[in-house]
Amino acid sequence: MIVHQYKRSILQKYESEWSSLSGERESLFKNISVDKLLMSYGTMTSNVILQGDSGSGKSIIVQKIMLNWASEASKNLYVVFNLRCEELMCVSEEINLTELLSYSCSLTSDQISQMLQQSPEKMLFIIDGFDELRLTQDIYDMSEAHTHPLQKAPPKVILCSLLRRYLIPKSNLLVTTRTNNTVNKLLKGQNCFTEIMGFSEKKVETYFQMFFSKEYARVRANETLLTACSSPVIRWIISEMFKVGADVTSELQTTTSIYADFVSTLVEHHCQGLSQSVPNLLRSLGQLAERGMLEQQVLFDEKTVNESISEPAGSPFLCNFLSKRRIHQETMFSFMYHSFQEFFTALYYVLLDEEESQRKVRELLHTVERGWALSFWPQRDFSTADVEVRQSKLLQPVILFLCGLCKKEWIPSFFEKHNMALSISIETQLKEWINQCSQRSQSEHMLLILHCLYELHEKSFIRKVLENLILIDLSNTPLKRTDCWVLKCCLQCCEHIRNLKLHVTSDNLKMLQPELYHCKELWLIMDHISDDVVGLVSAAAEGKNLNKLNIKKLENYGKLSGFHPEITVSVRDGDIKLSFCTSEFTSTVAELTLTSPRSFISTINWVKSQNKQPLFSYGYL
Repeated sequence: MIVHQYKRSILQKYESEWSSLSGERESLFKNISVDKLLMSYGTMTSNVILQGDSGSGKSIIVQKIMLNWASEASKNLYVVFNLRCEELMCVSEEINLTELLSYSCSLTSDQISQMLQQSPEKMLFIIDGFDELRLTQDIYDMSEAHTHPLQKAPPKVILCSLLRRYLIPKSNLLVTTRTNNTVNKLLKGQNCFTEIMGFSEKKVETYFQMFFSKEYARVRANETLLTACSSPVIRWIISEMFKVGADVTSELQTTTSIYADFVSTLVEHHCQGLSQSVPNLLRSLGQLAERGMLEQQVLFDEKTVNESISEPAGSPFLCNFLSKRRIHQETMFSFMYHSFQEFFTALYYVLLDEEESQRKVRELLHTVERGWALSFWPQRDFSTADVEVRQSKLLQPVILFLCGLCKKEWIPSFFEKHNMALSISIETQLKEWINQCSQRSQSEHMLLILHCLYELHEKSFIRKVLENLILIDLSNTPLKRTDCWVLKCCLQCCEHIRNLKLHVTSDNLKMLQPELYHCKELWLIMDHISDDVVGLVSAAAEGKNLNKLNIKKLENYGKLSGFHPEITVSVRDGDIKLSFCTSEFTSTVAELTLTSPRSFISTINWVKSQNKQPLFSYGYL
């Protein structure tokens, strides 16, 4: 009876919000299922880590999971609790687990206590926004002694104890995070990582044809924009611009230009009659954003916001960037998407005077670089160094927006219209930093450097940075569609690349195909070699002067380790024929013919890794 009451309250809470969006969210996220996320090759996985960048849709997926369960769609779970870390960090007093859960739902502590006595293996605790916990060594140590649901402690300690399975050890956990290193150290048992890669191209196309059929041609004509719309937040921005009749043009070539154009559009449509001037409003919003970024804060109380911004809840302009809600009887504000907080922080820096702007950017770059250095320290778990490493990762998107704001010809004319001068000195700072980092930080941070180069969008500088490198190693993480687009544009600026290592899917590699002739040596890495390898190899090699091809198989354990690798190579009439024996799950043999009339493949390396890894999945929404 209590569970049914709880389900009804969830339906009331979320259904109205979803229905008000005219089916947009439902059309994009309809395939999300709690059972799908928890089931890995037919087996229930007790730990699921859902990782994605700011604005990738993690919290929306959590809402869909809650609705999915409340609608009786899940057959495996008795109860699901959604714990939003940003809200629980507002609780200052010590509480117990039942009280903490009561904060997050409509049930009383007594009702929750009864539910916790049921089958723990059918319970799911969702820890949404793990990055907001800011765990330290003290919290980590305190969690070891917290083993009873009625034992009181600060919310951080309770959440840490849940993650480490000192509380409700047989329950299931789903954690959303922007970075997974720290949470991976906390969780016990086998972890299943699911990285959100964004919307597939087909889903983006279907969405715009369904809701913006007249405007879709403009999106389709701008391949950069179409690729960028794989990000849920970019897709939302473009949709909002269409709704107000904005002209989405081909000039939107970078992520920063899309955000800047969105701000410009809303200023033109919603900033009449404000008590603050537009420059002061943007600086105030940026100052609030910077405070949150430096203090790792996503929620702001009403007093703090009112000190910076006049009438934050009454301005149509601000309502597109700040959301207002009641949390524990208090009015709180947050940025609609965390990426808005990142963008307005960067905008604030470039709107400052030259000296202050340089100082802020210098401190930012130092913080990020110091975090990189500390990441190599042994035994830094939950220490002060670990906190700095996490802070460094969360600040990196601000650098990308700063690079984009240096491209002045793409920054809307409204800056000039409102007499807002952008700092010109930080471009030199950023270029010097990028050049230095590209020489020192090959594998770990190369993707960030490429995105910085893309946002700067200066061909001569891209060529200068990349052609001096012996190796571009992007093999440590699977590349999203937007990553591949960035890499493609950077490769177009270069005459040659010595060595390129990629971790991609067949479709994304086909996007890169026209530019791969720049590479003297190419390494391809995929998670599970299957029929898809045919597409990967053919896309990389067709009609190109390919000198070396490496295919690496990452061997997982358990249900994923049944692969029998076999490769056969034969040469006839100058053609090279490769036959692959694929996974036992598909029990098919794939054949591929590579024709290289102007050159030959001198080396084929088959690399089989015996290292046991956690279960990984990389999927499009």
